[in-house]
Amino acid sequence: MTRQLDIEQLLDTWLDEGPTDAADDVFDAAVARVYRQRQRPAWRFLRREPTVNTPIKVLLAAAAIIVVAVVGGGFLLNKEPPVSTIPSPSPSPSPPTSPSPSPSVTAVFPSWFPQASGGTGAGLLAAGSQSTRHHLPGFTFDIPVGWVNDADFVPVYSLFPDTPANEAEYARSGDTAQNIVISGTVENNMLALCDQAGLFRGATAAAVIDFIVANEAYSTTEPVDVTIGGLSGQQVDIRLSPDWTGACRSETDPTRDYLDARSRVIMLDTPAGRPVGIEIASLHSADWDAFLAGAMPIIQSIEFDLGSGPSPSP
Repeated sequence: MTRQLDIEQLLDTWLDEGPTDAADDVFDAAVARVYRQRQRPAWRFLRREPTVNTPIKVLLAAAAIIVVAVVGGGFLLNKEPPVSTIPSPSPSPSPPTSPSPSPSVTAVFPSWFPQASGGTGAGLLAAGSQSTRHHLPGFTFDIPVGWVNDADFVPVYSLFPDTPANEAEYARSGDTAQNIVISGTVENNMLALCDQAGLFRGATAAAVIDFIVANEAYSTTEPVDVTIGGLSGQQVDIRLSPDWTGACRSETDPTRDYLDARSRVIMLDTPAGRPVGIEIASLHSADWDAFLAGAMPIIQSIEFDLGSGPSPSP
């Protein structure tokens, strides 16, 4: 599964759902869902997120207008001419636009990772202090040389190291072998390892961790209390249980061995009323310890901007 956002797939997703009164929310949900479906770890976003206007929305809106025009035009051509002319409605004022979470004009990605149009990441990050631009809640962190930010929008911020292992996996499957994903949307929207293992449940950090531990699809370590960036919560290491009667499946990589994957899931409570989720993941157990050792200092350096968190869920 590739991390590149696919315009045609986004349009298909939007058209499948149908236009609604909250078009921006539909676009946001489509962007987040396609990102989740086309990358690993599997993070799912089903709720409508706050408005985030992106270049993708412009393209989708234009394409949707063309589709509506073509379909509507064909419908009108097959109808009898009206007896009288219906006056055209007066144009509505254009809504104000908000800043677009587009890539930085200076974003540079590894040569083996061609970032598609519409991506929101900053690319290869310079060593030192970095900060999010669009993710909620916002945060700063310290990072060594050689890490890449490929997504930064309201529900998702993700990182992966520019390593031979990731390059080889990307050449093989269009995916990276190790990465970090941080989500401001957890309950009913987030899952780990595979879709078939089930969406996370729980309105607090402890509740989500309890759900993971009780999920028969996973083998887990004992939960550990943690404090990161001013937020408290719990973490647990998980893997797919060999005794689980279900089965993980990948539409794009049928040879993937999910039993070999390893993840650390960290849940943190926020003043906004819903937890932030962090997953550190490796497709291969042989690389897990080394990747975790490199990833945890980044996570432990995070400082959240507690004034930028999302509003509590209704």
